[in-house]
Amino acid sequence: MPEKVSDVFDGKLLESLTRFELAVRTLTSSGIRGERRSRRKGSSAEYADHRQYVHGDDLRRLDWHALARLDTMLIRLYAAEETLPLEIIIDTSASMDFGEPSKYLTAARVGCCLTQIALLHATPALWRFANEKPLEPVRLSGRNDIGRVLRVLDEIVPDGRSTLGEAIRRSALAGPRRKSLVVLTDGYDVDEIRPALRACRAAGTEVYLLMVLAPEETDPTVRGEFTFIDAETGTEASLSLDRPTLRRYLQMLEGYRNDWSEFCRTSGVVLLEVSSDQEIGPELFRALATGGLIG
Repeated sequence: MPEKVSDVFDGKLLESLTRFELAVRTLTSSGIRGERRSRRKGSSAEYADHRQYVHGDDLRRLDWHALARLDTMLIRLYAAEETLPLEIIIDTSASMDFGEPSKYLTAARVGCCLTQIALLHATPALWRFANEKPLEPVRLSGRNDIGRVLRVLDEIVPDGRSTLGEAIRRSALAGPRRKSLVVLTDGYDVDEIRPALRACRAAGTEVYLLMVLAPEETDPTVRGEFTFIDAETGTEASLSLDRPTLRRYLQMLEGYRNDWSEFCRTSGVVLLEVSSDQEIGPELFRALATGGLIG
């Protein structure tokens, strides 16, 4: 049976995600710490509502009177707080169906981990799918909503040309502009993706580009005569993979990585690279924390 995105999302993984929160750089308009971190303190704020305590919440915001009276842990919310939504766009083109597990599977799993962390902290999430066959976006808001997007992702078979640039442009035009956008891709459709990423940044969106590459792409070990077929265009090319050819390939790969790194640095986009064989666990979470996505 083909491996599914949802296969790794057991109780143990879901429990481990409760230790984290999203750690994006955006400031709320009021400057008061809401579900996202703010770098400056606000003045007095008007009490608005409660929500259930979630593991990892700041205990200074716990309503101790409610705990004593109702024996329930509730967190105080304030009118000045702002919850910025999380938006995820995943590349489902044919090139993502490569590697073991595939780049698509790993990208989707990382996106679902971020989504679950967001939902646990009352941050709404939206998924868009860059697919030649139009798929409706999936909106999530409840703590137990992650299964809805997992079901959609399990049914997707990466195929066809990339429509990622179009999906990112659609995000730039759609509201809200103040959001955190995570783009999951191998980054191959450079000419279409980069102008769209700039458009999102110009609209005030915090953009994270999570590039997933397979070990077969970053550390090829094959030798011999091969016919390569472009997964998205069907174009064929014969090539002899000897030592000099592989050396040139690795130089091109280094240039590809450096080019993306420079683009992201100058465009205000946060770049993270993940291998498709990266297990969903502590090492991945440390990488996401180092990249500023979770804390």
